[in-house]
This record gives sequence, C-alpha cells and structure tokens, in this order.
Amino acid sequence: MRHEVQFISLEEDGKDILISFVIPDKEIDVKSLILHRTFFFEEILDEEEKSVKVSFEGEEDEQDHLNTLKKIEINNKEVKISSKFSEYNLDISRIDDSDINDMIKLLKKQNYDSRFTIEIT
Repeated sequence: MRHEVQFISLEEDGKDILISFVIPDKEIDVKSLILHRTFFFEEILDEEEKSVKVSFEGEEDEQDHLNTLKKIEINNKEVKISSKFSEYNLDISRIDDSDINDMIKLLKKQNYDSRFTIEIT
C-alpha cells in the first residue's frame, strides 16, 4: 500500500533523531510513520536493537523495539522503507525539496555506523 505524506517533521536534540512522516487517516485524522534513533540509551542496548526504530501509529507490536530500519530508497518523490518486520511505500510529492534534503541529512546522521542502506536516485 502506498501512503501519501502530508508533511514531515524533523527533530534532532543531541539525544535523539526523529523523522516523522505524517499520513492522513480516516479514523484518527492523521497518523505518523516514525524513524527514531536514540543515541542516549544505545550503549546499553543489545547489538540487534541498535539502529533506527521504525514504528507506524496504529500498528504497534510487542516487538517494536526490534523493528529496525534495513533500507530506505528515495527517488522521484517516493520513499520505500524496509524494516525488519515491515515495508512502507510513501508518496512525498507534497514535500518541499528543501525538507527532503534536510531529511536526507538526518538519515545520514542516523546511519553514522552504516546499520542500514540508503539509496538515493
């Protein structure tokens, strides 16, 4: 399923980096697909838990802490996110190029240790 993204939210505070894709939802107005890396606690995590966590509002699972990002592809106003347990296809045609560039910069910071693949075409 392809989701149309209304806007993105980008946050970086020294402890966390969050990239949120806000998607319209008929039941709750909007929901967020979140890519979250917590540097602050990562040193105490098991090796398999270190990386960017992928969560989608309304699809919470007891293994969310293990749903890590494996690959993200960005091309022609589309984003494909592949994580350990799920895949998402996003239409980012409504997002400004400057916001997309800022998102890519944050993705690269989240991937400082090459835990996932970034493909940009």
